[in-house]
Amino acid sequence: MSFVWLALAITLLVEIPVVAVFYPRHRLRMILACIVANCITNLSLNVLLLRAAFAYDSTLLVGESAALVFEALVYAFVAPNREWSRALAASAAANLASFGIGLILF
Repeated sequence: MSFVWLALAITLLVEIPVVAVFYPRHRLRMILACIVANCITNLSLNVLLLRAAFAYDSTLLVGESAALVFEALVYAFVAPNREWSRALAASAAANLASFGIGLILF
């Protein structure tokens, strides 16, 4: 189970700065939102992936897509101006960056 915590730590190290760049005037609020959202999505997805022996690829695709949308909804809800387009861009950029790092490391 230590892999799950390592994956979360790496994800947070990568995604927090990305999200902060999208919200320069509201960094602290959005960093906290990023931490909470990723604790939910990353831990859930990685536990599912550990159990998805025969459907790993499809579980990964659906899970990453759901994480992107969920995190964007969190960012849109938490951001003062509720900009859906910025929230979706921040979530997509952050998830793409952490997924890419994950591919390199694991």
